[in-house]
Amino acid sequence: MTTSRKLIQNKYYVSYLILGILVILAGIVLFIPMTNSHDPSEFVGSKECASCHEQQFNNWKKSDHFKSMAEADSNSVSGNFNNVKVTFHNIQSHFFKRDGKYWVTTANDKGEQETFRIRYTFGHWPLQQYLIETIGGHIQAFNIAWDSRSKEQGGQKWFHLRVEEKINPQNTFYWTRHFQNWNSRCADCHSTNLTKNYDPVKHTYNTQWSEINVACEACHGSGSKHAALANTNKISKTNTGFSYQASLPLSWKFKPGEKIAQPQGKKNADHVNMCGNCHALRTQLKEKALGENFHDSSRLRLINQASYFADGQIREEVFVLGSFLQSKMHAKGVTCNNCHNPHSGKVIIQGNGLCSQCHKPAVYDTSDHHHHSESSTGAACVNCHMPNRTYMQVDERRDHSFTIPRPELSLELGIPNACTSCHKNEKKKDNEWASKTLLEWGIEADKNHWSKLNFRTQLSDILVTRPLTQAVMEPVLPDMVRASLLQNLSSMPSRVSTETAQQLLKNENPLLRRAAVSVLQGLPAEVRWKLLSPYIKDSSLSVRYQVAVTLSDVLNQLADDQQHDLISLIDEYRASLAVSADSPATQLSIATLEIRLGNVNKAKQAYLDALRIEPNYVPALINLADFYRATGEEDKSEPLFKKALQLAPENGAAHHSYGLYLVRKKDYDGALPYLKAAVEQSDALPRYAYVYAVALDSTGKADDAVKILKKANERWPNQYNLLMTLIIYLEKTGDTNSVYKYLSRLTAIAPNAADVKKLLNKYNN
Repeated sequence: MTTSRKLIQNKYYVSYLILGILVILAGIVLFIPMTNSHDPSEFVGSKECASCHEQQFNNWKKSDHFKSMAEADSNSVSGNFNNVKVTFHNIQSHFFKRDGKYWVTTANDKGEQETFRIRYTFGHWPLQQYLIETIGGHIQAFNIAWDSRSKEQGGQKWFHLRVEEKINPQNTFYWTRHFQNWNSRCADCHSTNLTKNYDPVKHTYNTQWSEINVACEACHGSGSKHAALANTNKISKTNTGFSYQASLPLSWKFKPGEKIAQPQGKKNADHVNMCGNCHALRTQLKEKALGENFHDSSRLRLINQASYFADGQIREEVFVLGSFLQSKMHAKGVTCNNCHNPHSGKVIIQGNGLCSQCHKPAVYDTSDHHHHSESSTGAACVNCHMPNRTYMQVDERRDHSFTIPRPELSLELGIPNACTSCHKNEKKKDNEWASKTLLEWGIEADKNHWSKLNFRTQLSDILVTRPLTQAVMEPVLPDMVRASLLQNLSSMPSRVSTETAQQLLKNENPLLRRAAVSVLQGLPAEVRWKLLSPYIKDSSLSVRYQVAVTLSDVLNQLADDQQHDLISLIDEYRASLAVSADSPATQLSIATLEIRLGNVNKAKQAYLDALRIEPNYVPALINLADFYRATGEEDKSEPLFKKALQLAPENGAAHHSYGLYLVRKKDYDGALPYLKAAVEQSDALPRYAYVYAVALDSTGKADDAVKILKKANERWPNQYNLLMTLIIYLEKTGDTNSVYKYLSRLTAIAPNAADVKKLLNKYNN
């Protein structure tokens, strides 16, 4: 740095320092408490909106948005705080009122009884939760909720949200722990203009908002300019004063002779962009997202086994958007406002009239179509095409993928269907009955439904690659489905999947481009760089995020002139990670990034930060233990593995990792039970079976290894390593007659592999 530049910088530094001191002094003199508020010159508040928008304001006051969060007082609290004591999981909680405030005495994070003030209500129907502020600005969602339904419906009582598992202060879902933290997991979508203000060094929050609930400006943006224009009669369609104005939804018109209405106007994503960030299971990429394209502010969770069933029906709570993007409705241009009043949140028409806006009732709202009595439960469109799934025991959410019931898929894939779900209490009305009944009605089974391909990818069946890539390349399926299927191939790299990914990198849909990037992550570094460097400046942040993940380990292998753009991309990726730096999962992503960049100490700190946020986060315990092994501190690994196993005895990764640790210690007899347990868990991977079989063989138990590999080949068909190892052990045990069956499968998977050709020559002669 030159001397002149230093002088200039020092000059500016002094100027800024003086300016900063003046600002502080002014703040001391003119200080007005601003807790939980923002600059009033930008955000006018919903009450001012009411002066011009009375009807919308009244609708909003009746909505879930208005009641999404409130100060705990006599107007907002629904629960019984009249000196009520309840016991769940052997922990007593005492709800009571004192000095006009609401309190609960319950077990704290040490398991000791302590009294806490209820600061806020959270939601109101069908259940209401309560928020407690603890140390460092952490606001925690208490996991005993009030059932707001009537007594006739089974409500008006306290109940624990997680009755199915033992909850104690060590459980990751105990109310004082990260997964019950409001600041990081709930706040952004339940208040207006929220700023989390997380301090990663101190692990504290100073969370602030303009309005406590979801108010007008949460969707429309700051209203000061809009109000100013209204006061001077200068508002126009092109100058509303808002930074973001959504287009009107499409209208729909029936053409002569057609039974489904056609869209009038141009499709747009405005309402998906406006509503999607809070109605989607996603990773937040930016602090403030209003008006942004959804894929520039969020990373949508694609269809996966944990969140969805194989056919895309909702399994866990996915908050609508990921479901809706699978639908024909979305593909045609239907948006949120076509069905929902955005201010009340309610549907705009009750009953089948909602669907009759686009589906001619003379065709669809008849017994000839739904095959049920008029006005019966089975005659309601939503009960067949938007079946309910219940969360938190009482909260029913409808699937928005608008599926057709497929009981034949239930028989084959174990997915639910609306028919047997509705008739679940009736004898003999099972999936076979439902499948037969639909055939009698003239509804043919979909023999080529994409869920069958998805199910096979969940089994890591490499032979699904070609039919899957063919399905992905044909724009018949919704882009959400195509992207999800494509992403599944990231764990099964092949020439075909690579070629498909290369083509889809040019697709206009960011979901498909992002999935294509992930498919290439297993390629050699130089190949990845060649294929993906043109996409470092992709127009979508969610795609660039995935490119950064996939190329970060390439940085140190590039020439100086090539590094510049990638460094900028990695900086942007870091900024996106910083948005959710209070999440242990994000800290694991940070650790992975630092390891790829060669920053070992920073990686270690990220692992430790993950465990500071949630000390019992099992993935962090396992990853840190493996990190210690890789960095020569293996003596620190065993306590972490044992803690992970104690916390999650059903976790296959924990058993497998600890088994490998014992193998490295040459404690083979001690390792075998853990390697065996890893294979038996629901989250097991084919590699676990391979490692366990090798361990059995190395201890002189080749016959047992054969049995394990045979079972593994049934569970995970067409796995090259499992098949090849099984053949080797069959030969070793003298059972060469059984080789042909498995060699046939190997030939289908890799006919040109040298080892396969060698076996073919051996057994065909």
